[in-house]
Amino acid sequence: MRWLGYKIIFTAFAVFFGLHAFAQPIRPQVPLPDGPLRNIILKNCVSCHGIDDYAFNALDKVKWTELLTNLHRGMEVNLSGHDQALLLEYLSTTFGTESAPFPREYFPPEISTFYGDEEGRSNLDVICTECHELDRVYETRASLARWRVLVVEMRQRGASLPDDENMERLIEWLSRVQSANLFE
Repeated sequence: MRWLGYKIIFTAFAVFFGLHAFAQPIRPQVPLPDGPLRNIILKNCVSCHGIDDYAFNALDKVKWTELLTNLHRGMEVNLSGHDQALLLEYLSTTFGTESAPFPREYFPPEISTFYGDEEGRSNLDVICTECHELDRVYETRASLARWRVLVVEMRQRGASLPDDENMERLIEWLSRVQSANLFE
């Protein structure tokens, strides 16, 4: 009987912490740029933080300068004038005022019903063809987490996506039929 009590307590903790881990907000996935800028970022930025945080902002060069100055106050960040100019150009171009900042908090809702192929394709035909050819979508292979980031980014850029629950159904369907694990 005592073991049953321990099992119940252990299961309750596992469920609680499992649900807590599931309810973490998603983060953007920013690829490292190529060329000299890559080295500047690797040398000066990623030792303390990732570059994904940049995607939470949409700032011009002046505001990026202010943000970096304020965030690094009292720290030993020594960018040369040339390196700083390259970094600020990258930030203001990639995450400038014309970009849509990634939402600071998007918690994927738990879904209990799922799209079938007909419903998934129908949603793609309506939503994705506003900006893309469907071939582009069908050529993409991604994991559930990556599809979630891509779809949330598209919504931030103005795609007419449904409410969070139906959007999550579309994301789940895409991860099933356009999985990174599919081989042609």
